[in-house]
Amino acid sequence: MNRLKRVLNEAGAISAPGIHDALTARIAEQAGHRALYLGGNAMALGLGKGQPFVTLTETAELVRRVRAVSDLPLLVDAGAGFGELPHLDIAVREIEQAGADGLHIDDQPYPKPAGYHRGRGRVVEAGAMAARLRTAAAARRDPDTVIVARTDALRVTGSIAETAERCRTYVAAGADAVMVLDLGPQDAAAVRAAIGDVPLLWIGGVHPPVPTRQELAEAGFAMACYPFNGIAALTVALTDLWSELAQTGWTGQEADVLARGRAAIAPLSGLERAWEIEDSNAQI
Repeated sequence: MNRLKRVLNEAGAISAPGIHDALTARIAEQAGHRALYLGGNAMALGLGKGQPFVTLTETAELVRRVRAVSDLPLLVDAGAGFGELPHLDIAVREIEQAGADGLHIDDQPYPKPAGYHRGRGRVVEAGAMAARLRTAAAARRDPDTVIVARTDALRVTGSIAETAERCRTYVAAGADAVMVLDLGPQDAAAVRAAIGDVPLLWIGGVHPPVPTRQELAEAGFAMACYPFNGIAALTVALTDLWSELAQTGWTGQEADVLARGRAAIAPLSGLERAWEIEDSNAQI
């Protein structure tokens, strides 16, 4: 059983902080988390562009960089599969080979319109999404690689019943888990009833109020993914820092911030291990 499947089978909701590179992966791991989420929006922003323009090559490379520094279970956003079904077949293989323990496939159209982030999302027909899931399940080399069906149906249609029916179809097509955009604890029961024992994943945190992990666990979610919170914190902090420097000629950083940053460098960078190797061989 792979790492992600193992934690999805545990009781309660496992937190999967959103990361976008190796450094943020290490920070999340050292904070004590037991799973990581590499989301498309964060990946894109880390590359200086919008989510609709992330490529398969960029995604696989970021997975490799994260995997090089962390062994935590890693769920990766594979968008709508980077093309038609033959493209999806290759995408699953490349992302899996790069080190992902699982990936989610969306029921959005491909290519994703830029207007998606202005609330103009769309979904493909349920049958077309089912074909994606069958293709993804057949493409993986390891049968334990988790294929997650992510649906935007609730946001697009506003119908819990239609969303639940889509989830039922996706599970029948081979999805190992389901992720429903905008699904809160109050509406989770209908989806849980539709998918049976298949893990239900929460994704959110973009707009308050954000449910607690306990609330998500009680509603039956197996994992909680936070795609935007980390990149939001980083964006705001750096904007404030460099704006202060540009406007006043002074960074304005408190001594405590700099001290904490200096103290974090060695464990985050792996230098502690390098120093141990140096020290253990110093007398030879």
